[in-house]
Amino acid sequence: MSGHITRACTDHQEAARQARQMPGTWVLAGLYGSRASAVSASLQVRTGERIPAYLPAGSFQARTEVTQDGGDLYIRFIDSAKGAQP
Repeated sequence: MSGHITRACTDHQEAARQARQMPGTWVLAGLYGSRASAVSASLQVRTGERIPAYLPAGSFQARTEVTQDGGDLYIRFIDSAKGAQP
């Protein structure tokens, strides 16, 4: 590799707002320079720890996709009145 690529690009407040408006729909929340960073962020999304936009804990789901440049983080809001979305 020719060097470390910095790719972190996130706006968790905006991503959480969009996801709340569309329960059950996956929203791109961030682009990370490494898979490990994306996975770490996905754990924080699920718990709301260190990223208060995703509180209360358990109200969001997260998944990551490995890319050539690192990892992408997708989130979705779970409408607790309807239960988890498929």
